[in-house]
Amino acid sequence: MRGWTLQELIDFEVALAAWDGTSRPDGVASEGSRGGVFKGWLQAVGEKGPGRSWVSSIGWAARLLGWLALVLGFGAAWGCYDARHEGVNVLLLLLGTLVLPWLFLLAGVAAWVFRPVRGGVIGQAIRLLAGRFAGKRGGEVLARVEGNPELAKALGWRVATKAQDVVADFHIGAVIGICAMVFFRKVGFFWETSTEAAMERALEVLVRVLSAPWAPFAPRFLPDIAATRRDDSWAGGGQEWMMFLILALAFWGIVPRWLLGCFAQIQEWRTLREPVFQSPAHRKLWRVLTGVRRGGEPEGPADGALVIDLGGISPDREALRPVFLRHLRMNPVAWETLDVLDAGREAAARAALEKAPAGIILLAEGWSLAPRRMEETLKKVLDAAGGRRLVVHVADFEKDGRPVAVKPEERAAWEAFADGQKGRDFELSIHGEEPAWKAE
Repeated sequence: MRGWTLQELIDFEVALAAWDGTSRPDGVASEGSRGGVFKGWLQAVGEKGPGRSWVSSIGWAARLLGWLALVLGFGAAWGCYDARHEGVNVLLLLLGTLVLPWLFLLAGVAAWVFRPVRGGVIGQAIRLLAGRFAGKRGGEVLARVEGNPELAKALGWRVATKAQDVVADFHIGAVIGICAMVFFRKVGFFWETSTEAAMERALEVLVRVLSAPWAPFAPRFLPDIAATRRDDSWAGGGQEWMMFLILALAFWGIVPRWLLGCFAQIQEWRTLREPVFQSPAHRKLWRVLTGVRRGGEPEGPADGALVIDLGGISPDREALRPVFLRHLRMNPVAWETLDVLDAGREAAARAALEKAPAGIILLAEGWSLAPRRMEETLKKVLDAAGGRRLVVHVADFEKDGRPVAVKPEERAAWEAFADGQKGRDFELSIHGEEPAWKAE
């Protein structure tokens, strides 16, 4: 199955919010991965949600901010132009167009460590604008985003990608501003300070660091630092700074932002490839979609099964037999006991597991769930099952051993436990409910 798209995931969450909690459209597959079944349900529902308009709104918001960033970058470069001397102060230019954006980037990384994938100030601006562009349903989508961790993460990575594009546009605007000043105003470049020797050494180090990506291949694009200090005799010049500044903005401004944008895009793809779908609403939909009625009692014997009584329940076997036959399509042919303080009975159960027939049923009482102990039992039984079908059947029992339906709080606890057993292939069957459903 191909992964989800952000548009599909938004539509799915909005459709799930409007679902009545019980209906199941015809033609939805009940087998396969959770993501595949949910995608089939979304297609069967057929409702056109706000996903497309929301994703489009993010794009338009990013474009608007991108154009604004382009203008600001152009203005930042042009603002360093000294009209009286017809020159550009390279220190101010580097500070405004390269150093400050990097400081904001580092601050954003630090903030991301504590609150991942928010996109910083630009990301928040994109979210707000997208909400406005999305119209009346913008608030509804944001509410659904907050309710689904995978959707929130995917949307966060999409916003982070767009935010990096916006900052890259700022640097592109600065490059356009430099070129415009040189070609249309014939400006020169200079630097000035009251601590000439110290600043010259600092500039030499800065130029050496910034030119590292291209200096070995194009040394001609390095400026003459000493000759471009502005003093009383300065009469313009320093045009060799132009290519250095453009390359510095490209290698240290535009390229890193594009790389970060690619990283965010890859993270979005990974998030959308196979969402976990583990919220309460997801689990409820999963149970309804995969709880297919199995029909009447089979005409002939169903799959032979070993029934393991967990904890020494001593149930009424004749009362349970039709339940296993009708609802699980498993024929109980042997009964053993586990998790009791009887070494002989435990050994007999282990031996029976090794030569069990086609399936295994673990019979548990609704009130008896101890998650850690149950996990250990499941691991032990699954290791011995060797790929055979395993069903955990949960029921409460009268004094005479007759099975009855479990209490609602017990059912919820077992369902939550089964939802958390990812990677363990078993089915959970609740007494009093027809379907057995598979834990992913």
